[in-house]
Amino acid sequence: MEALQTEGPPAAAPPAAVAPTLSALPQATEVGLELTPTVTANLAPDPATAAPTVPTLTPEPPTLPEPSVTSVPTLRPTVASGSLPPLMLPTRSPLSNEERWRQQQLDRQPFEAPVVFSTVNSELWWFDPVHQQSVILGQINGSFLAQAEFTLRSQGIPALEVPYQIEVSYGLTSLSPALLERMHLAGYTDWIETYVFVTSSVSRR
Repeated sequence: MEALQTEGPPAAAPPAAVAPTLSALPQATEVGLELTPTVTANLAPDPATAAPTVPTLTPEPPTLPEPSVTSVPTLRPTVASGSLPPLMLPTRSPLSNEERWRQQQLDRQPFEAPVVFSTVNSELWWFDPVHQQSVILGQINGSFLAQAEFTLRSQGIPALEVPYQIEVSYGLTSLSPALLERMHLAGYTDWIETYVFVTSSVSRR
């Protein structure tokens, strides 16, 4: 027992653990350590490398001015007093039946007095002015009177103008009813002008 007490005083209790403070931590500069910097991610593009953003512009419809109606003055020609009357074009009146017949006679030469001719079997013709057509009345023989000579336009043949009393002269007294109707339609009821072609069978007396 004494031997144990001579060895020294009893061991003291171990000191309580002391929590290190921040000031007690070694600084990086004292031990030559480098601290890795904390990088905070930034999603914003780099203005030096990012393509510029073009804003989308929505064009507004142009504003059209409202149409304005401009009244146009009505121009009326002024007619001075004493001016010429309006031009009236003449209208051609229809030809009469005699004028139509005369148009068929080229170079018509009337005789001073009726001339007596004789013939053998010459045809007596009449120009229907209504239908613009020549029709044969029949054949004549012997003497007949002519009052003019001309050239027939449609055939270019010389002819003699012969007055004919309907259904009386030259023995031609039985004309067809259709032929008589055409004469009446043309306005002829007594005398008409007929013609005979000048041939070798026609001679002047």
